Amino acid sequence: MKREWIWTDHIEKQIVERELSRKIIEKAIDDPDEIVAGKYGRQIYHKLIDDRLLRVVIEGNVLITVYVTDKVKKYWRGKQT
Repeated sequence: MKREWIWTDHIEKQIVERELSRKIIEKAIDDPDEIVAGKYGRQIYHKLIDDRLLRVVIEGNVLITVYVTDKVKKYWRGKQT
């Protein structure tokens, strides 16, 4: 069963500002490469995109924030293939 996500105004704004698409974020949360623990009991869904890392911060079923970083080694906890 697919989870019902709540898209906050903040994340919607960041999608535009950071020139991301909802489609890539949906791919990250529906099929993440890994999920790591974040602050305040949040989870961070990771999706590797070429040599960059998409990070989606989630609290429960609420999408809090999203960004892309090239600091993969800093955040990645799993094994890269």
